Formats: sequence, C-alpha cells, structure tokens
Amino acid sequence: MQTEDRIKFSTEVEVHQVYNVLSKNYIDIITDYFELQRIWLNDAYVTFKDLDKYFILMSLVSKTFDSYSEYFIKYNFDEFYNIDQYELKRFNIVNISKELQISKETARRKILELEKIGIIKKNKKAVIINRNAYNLQKPTTSIHLISKFLSNLSKLLKKSNIIKQQISSIDFELLIKNNYTHCWNYFLKFQIGMLTTFKGKFFGDYETVQIWAMIVYNQNLSLNKKIKNTSKYSDSVKEDYLNEILSLTDNLGLNAMTISDLTGIPRPTVIRKLIFLVKNKFVVKNKSNLYILANSKEIKEVDKFRIENVNAISEMTCKLFNAARIYKN
Repeated sequence: MQTEDRIKFSTEVEVHQVYNVLSKNYIDIITDYFELQRIWLNDAYVTFKDLDKYFILMSLVSKTFDSYSEYFIKYNFDEFYNIDQYELKRFNIVNISKELQISKETARRKILELEKIGIIKKNKKAVIINRNAYNLQKPTTSIHLISKFLSNLSKLLKKSNIIKQQISSIDFELLIKNNYTHCWNYFLKFQIGMLTTFKGKFFGDYETVQIWAMIVYNQNLSLNKKIKNTSKYSDSVKEDYLNEILSLTDNLGLNAMTISDLTGIPRPTVIRKLIFLVKNKFVVKNKSNLYILANSKEIKEVDKFRIENVNAISEMTCKLFNAARIYKN
C-alpha cells in the first residue's frame, strides 16, 4: 500500500451522499444489509443464549476499543483475538443500564452472571474481560457480509460519480481486519444504538427484535425475488418499502418451529414472543398459520424508524468508506 504526502479531505465521501445513494437504490442494496443483520444477531444469540448479556459484553468491548483509540493503540483482527485478557478502566452499571435501556437491577444481575462464569472480573471501578472464558465466535462471516454490502454500495457511489472506482469486498475485509479495533467499533456502536432503540421503542427485549427481524427478512426475500429484473422498481422505494412488502399476496410467512431453527431461540420462547408480537399488532397469522407482518398503524410506526435508520447506516458506512479511501491511497 502506498501512502500520499497528504490526505485529501476534499475527496471525502459525505454522509448525505451515501444517504442519497442508499435512498435511490434502496431495494438493490437493502437485502445485503438484512443478511448481515440476520447473521450477526444469530451469532450473538448463540454465544450466551441471552442477548442482554451479549450486548453488555459488546458494550464493554466497544468501550475497550474507545480506550485503545484514546491511547493511540490499534490491534488487527488476529492480534486482538490472541489477547487472553483486556482491561477496561471505567465501568459504571448506571451507564450500561441507560445505554442498553435495561433496569439497573437487570444490568447488575447480568453482570454478576458474567462474573460467575468467569468472563469478567471487577476490581473497584476497573473490569477485566477474560476472552478465554467464553466461546465468542470471531465475526468472520459478519466482516465478510458488511464488506460485500460496502462493495456493492461503492459500485452505486461510483455510478453516481461520488467516488472514482468501486472498492472490492476483499479490500474492505483487509481494511477492517488490519484496523480491527478501530473499524469494528464503528459497527458495534451502530448495532448497539440501532437495535437498542428498536427494543426500547417497540419490542421490549432483544430476542423479540430478532424474531420480528427474521419475519421481515423472510418477506424481504420474497419481495426481492418479485422485483428482480423489474424496471418498475428502478426508482427510490425507501419510503414505499412497507407498502411493497405488505402487498405481497404469495403464500409466504414463517411458523414458530422454523423461526426457532433459524435463530436458535427455543420454540417455547419463540411462541411466547410471537404472542406478544400478535397482541401488539406487529405481526399476524395468515390463512396458512404462518406469521407475516401486520398491516397496522403499529407497524407503520416501526417503519418510520426504519426510514430514520437509513441515516444511521449512512453515517456508519461513510466512516468505513473514508477509512478505505485513505487505506487504498
């Protein structure tokens, strides 16, 4: 990799540019994003069978990455996963509770459970994260999927004359892995903020978010098949996406057993969460007894947040684009 004498800030990709391209090509690019979310959430659940614990741990990891940046420390992917233990200087249950929108009592209980199984050790206000005490899957697949998403988005940015050339998926993978503690922190902060907001505003817990997201993912696949090679959808459908996905008349949907198999969440838990989703008019059962999105005012409120979230996606991806721009020069 060659370096320039100076960084050309005038060539930076700006958030509004990414947002406009995402909006205008929403249906072309969003399936890659949904696949990334599905895999990341499923891997997250498998770790502890408890997403609250996982998000607490990821919050601590993100704060560790912040500390590294503060002291100009950077680890690549392999270096980070070869560290047996790492220390976080500041630790506050109240802050964790607010960030993840869980009660202080729940945060304290989950942290005690993480201590009991040896994952974290508290020493006054410091905390030691013991990576060897848990089987946390390396996010190899998630890195591959976000790199694919970013590469496809770069193709659209090039087409709009925002960047000079498409950036390959391999180049994005190299960027993220070689600058892991820096780049992956962008993704972790985005995931924590976005999924916690979904949970707090609408669904009550992360597992319900995951189950609802699986139903959305399934219907999006059906919509994607329908509109593939259809010029009618060449313009922006970001705002019309919900109407398009609700207009599907095929015999689509998922049952509780399939959702359980796809997410790893036990079937009794899935059924309990589905009852909540039906009661609160986020999903309905169709004639085939399969769960699909409800055509309700409640789901339209969720959809407003989906549209707002395009800006958060744009901000996160813009940071990675500009890091890749410097990395490739």
